[in-house]
Amino acid sequence: MIVRINREITHYAIIIFLITFTTRATNNMIGTTAPLLARYDLLFPNYLVGFLASAVTAVNLASIVFINARLPGSTRRLLFIASNALIVALLPMYFLANSLSIWIVSILTGFAYGLIMPNILTSASIVGDQLTAERILVLYTLALSTSLVVGPLFETYLLTRLGYRYVFLLFIPLAILSLALSFKVRFPPDPKETRRVINTGRILRNRGLISALLANSTYSIPFVVFTAFVAIYAQSVYHVSKYLAYFSFVPFFLTSFLTRLYLTIHVPSSLFRPMLISIVLTMTGITLLYLSPNYMVFTISMSILGIPHGSTYPLSTLMISRGTSIEERNAANSYFAAFQGVLGIIVPALFGISADLIGIRLSMALLLIPVITIAIAFTRFYLNSGLEQFRPGIPSSH
Repeated sequence: MIVRINREITHYAIIIFLITFTTRATNNMIGTTAPLLARYDLLFPNYLVGFLASAVTAVNLASIVFINARLPGSTRRLLFIASNALIVALLPMYFLANSLSIWIVSILTGFAYGLIMPNILTSASIVGDQLTAERILVLYTLALSTSLVVGPLFETYLLTRLGYRYVFLLFIPLAILSLALSFKVRFPPDPKETRRVINTGRILRNRGLISALLANSTYSIPFVVFTAFVAIYAQSVYHVSKYLAYFSFVPFFLTSFLTRLYLTIHVPSSLFRPMLISIVLTMTGITLLYLSPNYMVFTISMSILGIPHGSTYPLSTLMISRGTSIEERNAANSYFAAFQGVLGIIVPALFGISADLIGIRLSMALLLIPVITIAIAFTRFYLNSGLEQFRPGIPSSH
């Protein structure tokens, strides 16, 4: 009996790893390649590239908040499978896209992933006892991080031989595998009791949530710009080939992966010092990105920027876990995710406009202004919050 249960758990863990890997690899490819397709094949100006990225994030956030979060489990399962099928159908549409259809295809993609990604995370945390669920969550985060290294490496190789449009076609097998695995993903039963009413105002004033919002914003603002524009930056400033421009994501996500692996093994008792280091590395990386005289120094700056990408989000979630009760945590995490979504809507559009007005290189340097401003606000607030007296329990997995 125990052997059979262990075999079932192992089988499901493999399913979670594979569907997380294939889904995130495809999702990241679309998010980083669609702006390049729009910029260089469809000849969009930078401001339209920014608006395209913002529109995708807006629809994605809306599908998470207004559809996925409000539906019963059985309906969400059907939409989850249908959304995976939709991604398979949309990838050839990117290959055929023109300046009008890319808006439709991208918006549909954002909608579909809003019904896919949250449910994979949920499904990774509902199997077995607490220890088993946490082990599968660790496996889930490992799949996420691995896909963000392997996916860009694979695409860099493809771009040495093919154009951006063909990349979408060659990720179709991964999307088909995600669709096949989606039928095996489990959904939690709907709660029978009425949910407790959570005091929204109290949560929004919570010191852990405010600290996390400030801390994560020091990095999430530049990161949403990097996703849409960093390969465009490499081609525009250093005039490198499209595959070298895209390769810049590889050292970025590799150092991010190594940083998260380190934080998984060594959970910090004090959050302020590692957060301060992350902020300094963010400012250093952006400064070096702006001053880089050549592509080699540019890739070094991307490697540096990968470190705070790997550390800032986990440290922010630890702030939430230390500052909220268990009953408040889900709502706090929801507001945290929604705020990051709002930044993902506003920032790319503003950056695209700025890049067309004053140039993409100077616009990148101007990212230091919100980073420094928010870092000062975070430091003042966090040091007076009392959160440093808390010690972490079991760390959240991301």
